[in-house]
Amino acid sequence: KRMKKKLLAAAVVLTAVLMLGGCEGLSAKNAKGPETEESCLYITKDGNLQWVSVETYEGGSYSKEELLDFASEKINEANGTESSKEPVTLVSGSLEKGKAVLITSYDSGESLVDFASEIGDDTMPFTEIKTGTPEELSEDLKAAGVDYEAALATGSFAVVLQGEGMVQTEADLLDADGGCDVHDGHFIKTGS
Repeated sequence: KRMKKKLLAAAVVLTAVLMLGGCEGLSAKNAKGPETEESCLYITKDGNLQWVSVETYEGGSYSKEELLDFASEKINEANGTESSKEPVTLVSGSLEKGKAVLITSYDSGESLVDFASEIGDDTMPFTEIKTGTPEELSEDLKAAGVDYEAALATGSFAVVLQGEGMVQTEADLLDADGGCDVHDGHFIKTGS
């Protein structure tokens, strides 16, 4: 298995740059998935975006089935019926240890921002999320002061964020710079 370093560049209101290392060829069943006690943006090693919504749960307030039914209804409304493409999908939901956790996946950062706005999810703090190659996000990266040539040389993946919140990455965090507080190599608080 060949190790390939990836760059995750995040331009936040207070410009932040994150560099990640990942291992190509890991199977999905080996992926850990999000592990958090608070709501966060989760970025998989292949660049997929998930929102992990964590709320306090009072036992008996509602069942896991009711949580999943409610989430599915909101997702179906957001996805509409115009196309077969689903911008938002339900990954999982659980009610454990006083926490209600709902994980949803998105085809783009714009879909995540739009969905959170539509349903009034005030736990999702990001106002803009862009993902792509350094070439695709060159203007954003240059504006954030990222070493664009170095980003190109790594064959990296970039994420541009605006907002103050938690981000968890599946790949190891190698470096973070500018307005970020790093927790244990996988969790980053932006706008700190």
